[in-house]
Amino acid sequence: MTYREAVAYLESLIDYERTPAGAAAALVWNLDRMRHMLKAFGDPHLGFRCVHIAGTKGKGSTAAMAASILTAAGLRTGLYTSPHLVSFRERIRIDGATVAPEEVVALVAEVRPVIESLEGSELGAPSFFEAYTLLGLLHFARRQADLAVIETGLGGRLDATNVVVPLACALTRIGRDHTQELGDTIEQIAGEKAGIIKNGVSVISAPQQREALEVFQDVCLERRAQLVVVGEAAGPRVFVTKAEPDRQVFTIQGTRGVYTDLACPLLGAHQAENAAVAVGLVEMLAAHGIEVREDAVRVGIESVSWPGRFQIVRRRPYVVLDGAHDELGAAALAATLESVLPSRRVLLVLGTGRDKRAELIADRICPLADRVILTASSSPRALDAHELQRKVFRHCRHTAAYTPVSLALREALDQAKREDVVVVTGSLYVVGEAMRALGMGEAD
Repeated sequence: MTYREAVAYLESLIDYERTPAGAAAALVWNLDRMRHMLKAFGDPHLGFRCVHIAGTKGKGSTAAMAASILTAAGLRTGLYTSPHLVSFRERIRIDGATVAPEEVVALVAEVRPVIESLEGSELGAPSFFEAYTLLGLLHFARRQADLAVIETGLGGRLDATNVVVPLACALTRIGRDHTQELGDTIEQIAGEKAGIIKNGVSVISAPQQREALEVFQDVCLERRAQLVVVGEAAGPRVFVTKAEPDRQVFTIQGTRGVYTDLACPLLGAHQAENAAVAVGLVEMLAAHGIEVREDAVRVGIESVSWPGRFQIVRRRPYVVLDGAHDELGAAALAATLESVLPSRRVLLVLGTGRDKRAELIADRICPLADRVILTASSSPRALDAHELQRKVFRHCRHTAAYTPVSLALREALDQAKREDVVVVTGSLYVVGEAMRALGMGEAD
């Protein structure tokens, strides 16, 4: 089996990341398939320690920062995230290095018989995400990771990653996303995310809307889990002092130390907040004998790499890639744009998913744009560019629609002057295709 054949096999499995699941598919979600498959390999997820992260916005950035800090502390650190931008291998990393193609081939060959044995069974056929989660957990066990940072995919309670037994958990900002699967209200969505909270396991949360915070408080009380909230009396606090095009500087007042003048390459006040969550999560590991010194926090924050999140990839004109795919992300993008690159003409390349609230995304970001170029990724979940153009029209009348993403990006670059800003956003799939068009990333 070649690497391409291994990836093709994984892609042949049902993929709820690319195909809207809806309530009907959600009814068949459970953890039984994951437990069955893991048992077939001796429960590898119990062979290493881990932390678990859920949330609507910022969980990937938080996971990347936590993993970077732990690697800087000298721990062999696994990182499991989704989705990917360019290569499937981005999802599984150890100490920042993606899983090698030959390791993917070997793992797929090993797990395929177990996956296929479930097809037609009472448990049902595993999904793409379940299969990839199995690969990640096996890889971390085989490569003897000291600790793994595990990001949930969708939700939390029934997410395939929720088989792990974490030392601590983190909950990032909660907003309305994936409402077909998780519920229409903040309370319902928070309830699904809170499903990762385990009995007696400490939890750190980003600042939340009242409805979400009350859900987390109730679940933590029921499960006797300590809850710490960023910005509250007993939680970490963050103070941003400088915002520049290549970094921002902030101080985090943690629960176990003060980390002054951290120069973080991830831009925006929301990323400073994510950093506070990551630092608070790492500090909770002290209760398990894992002490992380101030220098490791500094090196980890200052060296973190997490592409596609207000990533400036070119100058003259500026080209910014940002995977914001809902109104929370769009609002954060708009605020960061005004803070880091103010008073510049903006050309916006925007493509969203059919299951996203495109009007609200447009309401947050389109007023900053002089021209909006609508596009659509190749994902089956993508909203048609012309349909998106109709939704955006009242927010910006200077619009055009181009597909594929590479053509939309080329149109924006052709129109941009040296001092302008081209922003590509609305979906990580759109960002990934823009990266390919720009020759970025490690392609499969």
